[in-house]
Amino acid sequence: MPPPEKAFTDGLPKSLAADGQHSLLRNSPSLVNAVYADQYFWDLREPRLDRQMLHVVLSEDEFNTDYPEILEKLGQSAEYQRLFAEAYPEQPQYQLSTYSISDALSAYVASLTDFDSPFDQYVQGKTGVLDPAAHRGFNLFMGKAACGTCHFAPVFNGTVPPTYLESESEVLGITATADTLHPSLDADLGRFANGMPDVKADFLKTSFKTVTVRNAELTAPYMHNGAFKTLEEVVDFYNRGGGKGLKLDVPYQTLPFDELKLTKAEQADLVAFMKSLTGDMSKFEAPTGLPVFEGKSAWNERKIGGDY
Repeated sequence: MPPPEKAFTDGLPKSLAADGQHSLLRNSPSLVNAVYADQYFWDLREPRLDRQMLHVVLSEDEFNTDYPEILEKLGQSAEYQRLFAEAYPEQPQYQLSTYSISDALSAYVASLTDFDSPFDQYVQGKTGVLDPAAHRGFNLFMGKAACGTCHFAPVFNGTVPPTYLESESEVLGITATADTLHPSLDADLGRFANGMPDVKADFLKTSFKTVTVRNAELTAPYMHNGAFKTLEEVVDFYNRGGGKGLKLDVPYQTLPFDELKLTKAEQADLVAFMKSLTGDMSKFEAPTGLPVFEGKSAWNERKIGGDY
């Protein structure tokens, strides 16, 4: 599990594969407020939070296992059995099962919510003070910079108001690297290649989920491929009109490809606003220990949260 201090991201351009040497296809987005969506993964291939784990379990580059093997291992720990029994007392047949594992993990992710940033405290009337740069940045975000047309308040992600029942994806023309002098289009086809036949449409090529900008100060690097190291680079990319604004061939780009013509000061204000959406991650406490496996000393030496 990625660390709370990075808003549950791993800080890598692309997450580390199970072999500890290679990388996965994409960057790891924040788990904080992840529950406020109706589809998951960058390519929106999974509509249920409790089924998201299945993709990870079966992936050869991630868990590379299956539920029967996981259940067999967890069944060797009396402590795990007790904890599952306490969590699911009314369902004894499912206390340690595919259902309970998936449900417990999704319940934990759903608990990772955060609306106590400086911006939240200001708009909720808990404080009368907000950094003037952040105040200007909010007006730019919702106005001239047009960020709010895709990153909808209050979560500032792609979950569409007023019902918040649909998660959007966008074609931005993301570059393979942060080099905007010699740009090249990232080869990842995104939603077009997510395996769902109803989205096999050309206009969804290189379309990716609109993730939240909350806690973005903590979650570098950015975009599905981790191409941009700083928020300043992200804002510059949008200011230039995305991939098409950089003269790349992006025929179905949904981001307006004309320049935003933001001044350097305005770009700095946008960054200040996004930083004002940073919450207190210290409230998400890591456990002090992990359940014990009797007679499995190597298993009991595993690190809380894993290694990154």
